[in-house]
Amino acid sequence: MKLPLAAATALIALAAVCASPAVAAAPEAPTVELKPGSIERGADIAGPHVEGSTVVDGSLRITLDSPHVSLLGTSGKAYVVLVSEKDGSAPKVLRVRRDDGYRVLTRGQDSWDVVLSDDGDHLLSTPSYSAHRTVVRVLDATTGDPVQERTFPGSATVLSADGGRAVLGSWGPDRTFWWDFVADDTRRISNRPGYAADIDADRVASYTGDPYDGGCSLVTDLGPSPQKLSRSCDERVTAFSPDGLRMATIHILSDGLGPNAVNVRRTHHGALLARYTAEWFGAITWETSSILLLDTNGRAKAATIRCEVASCERASDLKPVPRY
Repeated sequence: MKLPLAAATALIALAAVCASPAVAAAPEAPTVELKPGSIERGADIAGPHVEGSTVVDGSLRITLDSPHVSLLGTSGKAYVVLVSEKDGSAPKVLRVRRDDGYRVLTRGQDSWDVVLSDDGDHLLSTPSYSAHRTVVRVLDATTGDPVQERTFPGSATVLSADGGRAVLGSWGPDRTFWWDFVADDTRRISNRPGYAADIDADRVASYTGDPYDGGCSLVTDLGPSPQKLSRSCDERVTAFSPDGLRMATIHILSDGLGPNAVNVRRTHHGALLARYTAEWFGAITWETSSILLLDTNGRAKAATIRCEVASCERASDLKPVPRY
């Protein structure tokens, strides 16, 4: 807009601004303290999930003979799970059928840092990992047969996979890149090390530098010329909503058992929508594009809590806080 140069016109404009009604400030985002024992029980978690050593999907319950069970996702009508001893030893990835039958897809070192593709077709693992080189292996998620294997320079991490390709983040060289593991081709997204991504949501978060040395977190899309959406030097992304419009964030240097605060922000520009606090949080996932599931630990009791901004309810029964 071209501004007039006449002083009289400027004074009139200033008077008009001063006389206009005040614009109401945006409501402050709520902070919700989550104490599992004080929160009312709501509906069970929608969709497949794990309760103890049991895979639960609606009325279906499949109990596995393992002290530690983690659901990686679904593959067709089957469930892909990581099982291990309580201390994490003897890991295996299983494809579990609805009739309780199962197939071992991989075991041992090949079971660490596993990612199931969003389409359920492929299982990606990093059987060899160092600061100088990383081996990424792709398996068929139905049979466990090898599909592809490649050695990348630096310490690379698989962030997301779907449709025969994956997004990886790497330090030394610092980069975020696509890997088409069917054609075995790569394409650079940025020169920043990515640490979180969701292909379906079209989102990736990367560091501008080492966060322990002043590096910040930058969120972009995954396009050929990534659009910068938000930036923070205090928080990092832990999960993007399915539609990519929201993100759950924690302190950028959060470590140990888990964070004691989780924020929900808009992906574009990072506006704060809600903040949740507890003794500490475990897994943080999205049930829908606006509803967050937080594995919440109090001083004595723990539960999965479902929150949509300030409205929260328990989505699981109470259980003792895990001890490590």
